[in-house]
Amino acid sequence: MKAILYRGKEEIQYTDIPLPIIGTGEAVIKIAFAGICGSDMFIYTGTHPRAKAPLIMGHEFSGEIAQLPAGYNGAFAVGDKVTINPLLSCLSCTPCQTGNTHVCKTLGLTGIDTDGGFTEYAKVPINQLVKLPGNMNMEHGAIVEPVAVAVHAIRRSTLQIGDKVLVIGGGPIGVLVALAARHAGAENIIVIEPNEFRRNIITELGFIALSQPEPELIMNWTNGDGADVVFEAAGVQASMDAATKYCKIRGQVVIVSSFKKAVYADLLRVNFAELNLIGIRVYTKKDFATAVELVEKYPEFAKVITHKFSLQEAQKGLDLMRQGADNLKVLLYPEQN
Repeated sequence: MKAILYRGKEEIQYTDIPLPIIGTGEAVIKIAFAGICGSDMFIYTGTHPRAKAPLIMGHEFSGEIAQLPAGYNGAFAVGDKVTINPLLSCLSCTPCQTGNTHVCKTLGLTGIDTDGGFTEYAKVPINQLVKLPGNMNMEHGAIVEPVAVAVHAIRRSTLQIGDKVLVIGGGPIGVLVALAARHAGAENIIVIEPNEFRRNIITELGFIALSQPEPELIMNWTNGDGADVVFEAAGVQASMDAATKYCKIRGQVVIVSSFKKAVYADLLRVNFAELNLIGIRVYTKKDFATAVELVEKYPEFAKVITHKFSLQEAQKGLDLMRQGADNLKVLLYPEQN
């Protein structure tokens, strides 16, 4: 079968590899679409702390079950449309034992710590399979995982119906957070994003899009108070500065992005305004189930998909994302599709 192998820093290879051989508790998925995530870019550029070459990247993917173990008599069948919850938890540490497997002490991910979905067929544990509705567009199925991140951010927040929300960073996750916030009852949402291509999509989705923080506009929009909830989704110092600055007194700042280095936070502002500052990490199984429902019911979530390339063209997709060019979610698909 064909696959994209990460060979080392800035080096991938479109090549033939053997078809996967499954053992007890494993399944083979015939890949339909796989999304390129920011974490894949850190792998590609050689800066991911765990990923090691050779590796098949990709943890956001959809497909059909092609093979199950002999004698399997569970909830899945060959031909089922599925995506995967890519989390690899130890199930024995304190977080796992207390129902928080998503923050396992040794949490890993398919596509980072084991081979993933940038291929024609992927082998995964059966317990990672998440069934998709039979009529779901498989492109949409490939964005369930990032939608689950957005759902988790909303669920962990204090968001109330009618709240005013500020999202800082209009990349795929920021846009999905804005959409999830709207469906959770946010009254008005501003998204700050410097890229014009992305701002146009954000505006088309019905949000206020700003290229940078506009203090007078933001404060007028919030009656001089600041946003009820701020979602930081850019992962840079400027976004952290804006998050605490434009959050209302006793409001909440939710750190959605993964900062790659330590940044300064205005803790005096956090103290004096009694801000509630929290971080989030990936998602729970409940969040994943909710994400499937949202993607099925609301096609607008799929508006984040802006580009599709065949596996053979994977370099184009990686280059597009690395150059910071006009894009949101980039999908790869096997030529067999």
